[in-house]
Amino acid sequence: MATQQILIRLPEEVAAKFKAAVPARQRNKFVAELVATAVARHEDELAKIADAVTKEEKRNPKIAQETRDWEATVGDGLEEKHGTHAKPKTR
Repeated sequence: MATQQILIRLPEEVAAKFKAAVPARQRNKFVAELVATAVARHEDELAKIADAVTKEEKRNPKIAQETRDWEATVGDGLEEKHGTHAKPKTR
């Protein structure tokens, strides 16, 4: 598996406890497992939220329409971020 080096900063007290609790040659694996577990938990929570929203949209068509209205605005203003400038509309 390919790896990527990431710099993290920990409060001194946490870093000291980490160094005392986890042997030097096991720290990368320890942190990787903690991060993987936390990310999986976060993704599970997001999936549950998305599922709840989908169920609510099925029960309430007005919410579904509001979601579609908001989705229609996705991407608004991105032209400037990508180095292109949209011309202002004239009336």
